Amino acid sequence: MKKFLSLFLTISFVAMTQSCGVNKGLAGLSPAQALTAVQSLLGNSTQSALNGFTGNVLGNAVMQKALPSGLSNITSLLGNTPKGTKALGLLNSAITSAVPNVASSVLGDATKGIAASNALSLLKGGDTGATDFLKNAVGQKLSAALLPAITKNLTANGGLSAITSALGGQASSLLGAGKPGIADLATTGAVDGLFSMMGNAEKAERENPTDPVLKDIFGK
Repeated sequence: MKKFLSLFLTISFVAMTQSCGVNKGLAGLSPAQALTAVQSLLGNSTQSALNGFTGNVLGNAVMQKALPSGLSNITSLLGNTPKGTKALGLLNSAITSAVPNVASSVLGDATKGIAASNALSLLKGGDTGATDFLKNAVGQKLSAALLPAITKNLTANGGLSAITSALGGQASSLLGAGKPGIADLATTGAVDGLFSMMGNAEKAERENPTDPVLKDIFGK
């Protein structure tokens, strides 16, 4: 009986220690400290995601998964011909030229505007809790800000006409009346892809924090 009780207490202690270790700093955080932590978490996640919007972002696996089906179909078709590949490059350029500046401003302002009273709940919100909050708070605002920027870029670099030309006879069925245009599809894909990348970065930082502030909270 003593051996059983001793084993039970040992297992219970280990389990309790591991459980406390996951969020070892949350219980004692003041609202101000929690706010600093969540802003660091979102700042790091945002920067990590924006770093993904360089080079061939449309070839990024996370981005491809986030693309709306309409755009995914179009990019697949464009990749089949030299003319289409060139048009795809113009689309990629329009997105990567617009997203970093617009998104860093919108997401930066939103992160700064988080109330201290909400910060602790965001830290406790699961693997992507802070990112999910930000997406719900300013996702539509980000889309509204990105659409004109991406449209302007696609017009300036000739992407709109190049894509339509490369699609040929399939353009009317893919981009016909009542369906979202290329710029709308690209904006939706960019926003969803950005938040997906942010969520992945947030999860990684929670699991293996690199920021000193976050190490005190999530460090094992």
